[in-house]
Amino acid sequence: MDLEAQNHRQIEALNQRGGRTLTIVDLIRAGTITPVMAAYAMRAIENGASILTAAKPGGAGKTTLLAALLHFLPPGVPIITVARSEVIAEGLKRPPERPACYLAHEIGSGRWFAYIWGRDVVSFLSLIQGERRIASCLHADTLEELREMFTGPPIHASRKLVARVGLILFMFAGIIEGRFRHRVSTVYQADGKGGHRLVFRWHKEGDRFESLLTAEDLAALDPYQRFIDRIVKEGEAEAEIVRQRVFEFYRRIPRE
Repeated sequence: MDLEAQNHRQIEALNQRGGRTLTIVDLIRAGTITPVMAAYAMRAIENGASILTAAKPGGAGKTTLLAALLHFLPPGVPIITVARSEVIAEGLKRPPERPACYLAHEIGSGRWFAYIWGRDVVSFLSLIQGERRIASCLHADTLEELREMFTGPPIHASRKLVARVGLILFMFAGIIEGRFRHRVSTVYQADGKGGHRLVFRWHKEGDRFESLLTAEDLAALDPYQRFIDRIVKEGEAEAEIVRQRVFEFYRRIPRE
């Protein structure tokens, strides 16, 4: 089985709802995320960002969002699911210049497949180096809750390790104007100074998204947003087709 087929299987294994795995095209159409937010995430992921999606309640859509974002991985990055602690240990021996995305289905105390907890989480975060990255979900509604979860017992990770995570997205699920909806409520990116900066937030009142990007940020996003706009307009939402379009885009836009 080739690398891309293997990656597709790893992403499909995240599907907890049955049916077709949703893509970024589906999420934009549903109003869960905006095209500019998707473009921002795509650019960060193309440039090596690790990903965490978070929401305290189950069913908020954090796993669905994570699966959709994994379609933005550049070509040649294998997804390695952390099915046991030894996978992390083996990953730490892997040269950091060799691309890899280590996927934990959730950071939590459950005993289900690919869940990690305790000191394994510290080792998981330690994987972030060079071309090695991580991706996972967890139960937290705010950045402070997430930090407390990581730095408190039984994980005891340092804030420095948490700051390695390039992209953190929080989810909301609930009634909006009489209908149950999912929304990406806040997006943070690592600031390179030991913390994270808020780049997008959603306001329940008025069901509106707010961008905190600078003019320089927006200029850098232009080719990515044009790409996102194009695939949404094309209307093809199948994972294989979206992934093919992502590959075609990356062939034209060199990594920074």
